[in-house]
Amino acid sequence: MRFTHLEKATTVLSDHPVRLRSAYAVGPVMLPENCGVGREWTSYFAHEEWNLEKACDEEGVELSAGGKAACRLLTELDPRTAELNLGVFPPLAEQERLLLVSNLRCMAAQEVIFRPFEGTGQIWIDGTLVYAESGPFRLYLEEGDHTVVIIAAFIPEEARSIRISGNQVCDEPDVTELQREFVERNIRFHMAWLEVEKSAGREGEDSPILFYLLRKDRIDLPLDQTLWVEVTNDEGMKLDRFPAHWEQEQSYDWDEEKARNTGMLHFTVTYRDHEAVEHHFVYSALVRPLSVVVEGLQEEYDRYIQARAIDILHSAQKIQIEGLLEELKRLTDLPEDPFEIWDYRVVREYIKLLKQIFTCGHAEQSHSPSLLQEEHIFLSNDGIGEGFFVSRLDNSLQRYTIQLPRSYSTDRQYPLIVLMPGKRYELGLPDFQNRGFGQGWEEEAIFVTFSCRGVTLGSYIGEAAFLEALDVILQAYRVDEERIYLTGYSNGAYAAWAMAQAYPSRFAAIAVISGAPHPKHLINLLNMPILNVCGDQDYLFAQAYTAPVTELPSDHFKGVVERQSNHWDTHELRLLDGVLGWLMQWKRDVVPQRIAYRTERGRHNRAYWLELTRMDENEEYAELYGEMSATGELDIEAVHAEEFIIHLSQEVMPLELAQVRIGARIFVLDLREYSRFRFVKTHSHKRPSPEYRLIAEREEESSECFSKESDAKKEIVDSKSVGRNVLSHGMGVLDVYMDRLHIVLPSSYATPEEEQAVRRTANALASPRTATWNPYIGVHYPVVSSNDITEEALADSNVICVTSGLSRHELLQKHQADLQITCTEEGYTLGGDFTAGEYCLSYIQPSPWSATQQMLVVATNSPRMLGKNLFMRRLIMPGYFNGLHPYLNKEIIVYDSKGVRAFNFTSIRHAQQKLQGQ
Repeated sequence: MRFTHLEKATTVLSDHPVRLRSAYAVGPVMLPENCGVGREWTSYFAHEEWNLEKACDEEGVELSAGGKAACRLLTELDPRTAELNLGVFPPLAEQERLLLVSNLRCMAAQEVIFRPFEGTGQIWIDGTLVYAESGPFRLYLEEGDHTVVIIAAFIPEEARSIRISGNQVCDEPDVTELQREFVERNIRFHMAWLEVEKSAGREGEDSPILFYLLRKDRIDLPLDQTLWVEVTNDEGMKLDRFPAHWEQEQSYDWDEEKARNTGMLHFTVTYRDHEAVEHHFVYSALVRPLSVVVEGLQEEYDRYIQARAIDILHSAQKIQIEGLLEELKRLTDLPEDPFEIWDYRVVREYIKLLKQIFTCGHAEQSHSPSLLQEEHIFLSNDGIGEGFFVSRLDNSLQRYTIQLPRSYSTDRQYPLIVLMPGKRYELGLPDFQNRGFGQGWEEEAIFVTFSCRGVTLGSYIGEAAFLEALDVILQAYRVDEERIYLTGYSNGAYAAWAMAQAYPSRFAAIAVISGAPHPKHLINLLNMPILNVCGDQDYLFAQAYTAPVTELPSDHFKGVVERQSNHWDTHELRLLDGVLGWLMQWKRDVVPQRIAYRTERGRHNRAYWLELTRMDENEEYAELYGEMSATGELDIEAVHAEEFIIHLSQEVMPLELAQVRIGARIFVLDLREYSRFRFVKTHSHKRPSPEYRLIAEREEESSECFSKESDAKKEIVDSKSVGRNVLSHGMGVLDVYMDRLHIVLPSSYATPEEEQAVRRTANALASPRTATWNPYIGVHYPVVSSNDITEEALADSNVICVTSGLSRHELLQKHQADLQITCTEEGYTLGGDFTAGEYCLSYIQPSPWSATQQMLVVATNSPRMLGKNLFMRRLIMPGYFNGLHPYLNKEIIVYDSKGVRAFNFTSIRHAQQKLQGQ
């Protein structure tokens, strides 16, 4: 099919990358689901040649089956993406396709690289299929005009991009190096196996398997070569071998008898590049129902447990096997449509890993180089494995993917690179198997990725999940804690920024791609080496790049800007060795000479040798500044700090005495005897020179100090106290989500309506959401009745107690003397003032069962108020990037006839005035 008169839909490729700036949109039109993958799709149109400019005037393009497909010229660009705005079209129905037809004019003959973002659909150039959701590709285009047709199966809301680049000259060596590696790793000598039909799909059929082999590199992979495909079963047994060809639809009739009981058939494609270098690619297809495959693996596991008996009963390998089986069962329960090619790769790797475990488990461990000690997970021969652990946050099973150096030994420590996920699980076993992180580096590292429970922007539940999973890795593997690195793209970059800003002492360096930091906390990264990659067309450019490059010192900050790239183009630059290798050169600076630290939250309080232990009660943030000279002189400035600690000893500063200047006063620190120097404000003076007194503490006194801090927290439990909890300062009611959590309901209800309202609120609190592009958070905290949980269990957990009548909530009634707010059927008493009428309030306080845990009380005297309270209907978690939330970061949220108000216990007088309407 030939399109003419495309001058109005022309994009010129000259000396800089471009994206299609205009196109004719044809459709939506009903096409077969796989139409175009090796098959002719133009027969669905009535004529072989179309003047699309004329078709716009004549109200459409005629279809061979009758009727017309609408045609219109698109020229409006989306400001966030610089791509054509497709928002004028409604969502596509099943089998509906939208065709975008454009003209690409090359000003010179050249090699051209297309970088489509995932989910683009199909791309045809001059009548040839060159892309089918198969990743970036390159080809050679002659000088002149080339027709580009995009067949879209859905209208993406925002995540779309097709960046087209040719022989452009780049004067930035860092960008050039990244682009070179990008081509080497993601395009050269790669191919894609594309299914034409779902025969032999997840439910298992004995029909032929149809496939199509598409070149991602149309320059170094010759079209006329013969490929060889070897077929094996799950045991690795060779079943068949046959020739194939590029870009031809082919069929394979598999033999039921020969395949036997295998769950999948594995096709290894062997091909050569223009230099005769051999390459391999493996594609796997289910030929049995997945449920049957999982049943067989479960039976094999049962036999394995019987043979191993006690040896594996409590090991990490037992959790690993059960986790792998659980993930396969989850895939079994998926509906047909969400089960995509990535899931087939996961199934293949999980089946392969399970069978390796069962095979090696029957042999002696000393004879199996793939096994570590019994307390570790099973790793494949290349050091890659999928591990699982039971999360203390919500008792769920969580997984991590890890790659250890081939020479891994428990006799030494290794750097750790954490690949921060952009969604709940961005990387898995197949991704690690395909990439081979760190190949050829002088010093290998441990690579790991794990869930932060969703798109949480590195905050609250995401932070708690990150810290828990990091601790799992540190306990299980030999990690050099002076060399822990973070890297991520988009949401993963947000999370890396947030964790580094909150805990700058923990990490050696970060590499962030297209994500933004908390703007007010950039000073926290004064000593943090940062590689920041961003596209100059990224809608986040001002926050993600301009702000950091302006405020951070150049000796620790390296910025890389890719021209003509938006937020989704830079997705392809993540995980490159150039980015990961840059991290490895750094080591954590334990005692930097200059420190700056700003915090809004009591949980974020440590920067190297300065620790904030208490903020001024009535302030929403605090800052610490410290500068150290080589002769042992320290200058400290504290803003809104009620109490802070200097951590210094002769081990880190080889001096006997050190001098500290705070304002006009000088203190002498004896480093021979003490290692912790606590400064407590003696007066509530404002800046610039508050007064402090010094308390020197030995290292062995730390536990005693912790006990004193616990005692201080206990004091807050007193119902007469209005002091702010140190930990919840700036965290507010959300502080309860920073650890293990139980939601405890009444043991009885006055009416069925009351029970329904309370349980609906409990479920909303048990499964909060975020205000991001994907609101799902992968948690569901246990919901129990007050008579179904012991106080011993509550002592090791944060607690949310929901009640609409204190007498029906046994646990709250038992500890009502500890509650900071008195709630009755007539109203509530706060700070000695009683407010009558219907209400629904929530407040956080130290737990009555543990001085180190938190309790959130949700109380109402009218269950219907729970449904009216915005924060009880649906809990939406903000990100740290957004700063303090006006309600959720307060300790008390009140909803009554006066509306919604939020405040802290330290603002009790102001709160009383509000409650009284003054």
